[in-house]
Amino acid sequence: MFSIPELSQDFYRFIWDGILNNQGVNPYLHLPKELVESNTIDKKNLRGLLFDEMGELSINNYSTYPPVAQLLYSISYYLAGSNLLSNVVFLRLFNLLAEIGLVFYGLKMLGKIDLPKRNILLFILNPLVILESTFSLHFEIVMLFFLALSLYYLYSSRVYISALGVAAAIASKMLPLMFLPLIFPFMSKKGKLFNRNQILRFSKFVTVLLSAIVLAYSIFWDSEMLSKNFKTLSLYFTSFEFNASFYYALRWVGFELSGYNMIGVIGKLLLLITTLVVLFLSFKKKSIDFKTLLSYMLFASTAYYLFSTTVHPWYIMLPLFLSIFTKYRYMLLWSWLVFLSYSAYRLEGVEENYSLLGIQYAFLFTTISYEIIVKRKLVS
Repeated sequence: MFSIPELSQDFYRFIWDGILNNQGVNPYLHLPKELVESNTIDKKNLRGLLFDEMGELSINNYSTYPPVAQLLYSISYYLAGSNLLSNVVFLRLFNLLAEIGLVFYGLKMLGKIDLPKRNILLFILNPLVILESTFSLHFEIVMLFFLALSLYYLYSSRVYISALGVAAAIASKMLPLMFLPLIFPFMSKKGKLFNRNQILRFSKFVTVLLSAIVLAYSIFWDSEMLSKNFKTLSLYFTSFEFNASFYYALRWVGFELSGYNMIGVIGKLLLLITTLVVLFLSFKKKSIDFKTLLSYMLFASTAYYLFSTTVHPWYIMLPLFLSIFTKYRYMLLWSWLVFLSYSAYRLEGVEENYSLLGIQYAFLFTTISYEIIVKRKLVS
């Protein structure tokens, strides 16, 4: 509770954004480097420490943390002031409160779909979750709380509350956006795709969701916000690379063919493949039940990270959480194997060990193949 995170620099940017919001400076419009160089933000005391420690990527890029994250960063700084440890403690408390809420709705969902309630322990006692959420303060746990809330109310046919929950999850981390097409076949109760009732229910869901997101972002609205936000987000598919699987294999092929890193092309291609996977799952069946929806969400998020150019350990908390509501356990294995990626962090710089990455993904792909292909055929 009272420790400064040592394995990630991200929390320094969280606090930095909290300072900006409290001073009326839009974090989506200004680079930390620009603010310091123009003397808009005084590089003294806590601000100087944050600037020095947040790393080159944060210093030279606009904030991409959505409104709910910005709200909690702002509250934390408002309560803690310029004390670094106090800011860390408040951020940690927010994550722990979110985890309590996640457990509450997670247990309700497990009860509804007749799965053992002890499955929740596979998530909350997982070393990855304890280290990356509670200790390193990554915000995935808040997003997962809102996602769990939304899924519970979706199962209960309370469409408006569910839509608000998804909106809050997206306004915490953008990733749940990928699940919207998957919800469409779940809305069908007649076994017929594109029936009138299905379209009406889904339209209500999307309207409430989009309205809530627009309202959340309207607080920060500026004509330049979208272009600057998109500029930074696009880096995840055209510049950033870490602990990838398919991308690293394709990158090697690209080097052999062209002599340079083709990440700009390969990243967009892999994003297209992920999109096609999500659309395939969305229209594979005319209607799906709740258990199938959860399985498809697990497959979609797994595909997203397998085809991603950047897979930091805390990213996979999303599919790990979804897996506890299914019969699949490959995410449990991945949550252990992903720690091999920490071998990249050296005293000076980052240098990935491709042998360890090969071990990670060899075991993962073997387990996925067994659970989804071999075991399924044996059961059927």
